[in-house]
Amino acid sequence: MTNEIVTLWPELMWIQDEDLREKTAKTWELALEQSVLTPADLNRIPFTLLAGPDMKVSFMAHKRCVVHVAQESAIKMIGFFGAEMPIDMDVLIAGAILADVGKLLEYELDESGKSIQGIYGKYLRHPFSGVSLAEQCASRQLFVTSLLPMQAKETW
Repeated sequence: MTNEIVTLWPELMWIQDEDLREKTAKTWELALEQSVLTPADLNRIPFTLLAGPDMKVSFMAHKRCVVHVAQESAIKMIGFFGAEMPIDMDVLIAGAILADVGKLLEYELDESGKSIQGIYGKYLRHPFSGVSLAEQCASRQLFVTSLLPMQAKETW
């Protein structure tokens, strides 16, 4: 796991399963290798292209917030439901970290540095490219139990 990824994602350390943590980090490493975006870009560009120019919430601020909300929600669910609804916190956190990793392949920057949907993203949206990245780096169990259900809601 590179320092660059740990800096982007300190929440990776919440994943107790070392193998799953490494696979999750490797998926982000692969995405950055294939992307025109840099970690600095991810901390600058808006988290969605659907909002207007006034959107000031960065991609990484939004992504990290999603991970925190997922973890806090799971803690509450465990408190309410206990063993009746078991939650694998490692898979939950890894899935939340990976949920939009495909946007690194979907987005490009125009000549003014504004994020736009690139040619690749017009033909293959981020839910699909994200699953492909995860499949190259992670176990099938991770994206079948976590990543696919989250992406299916956005895709369908």
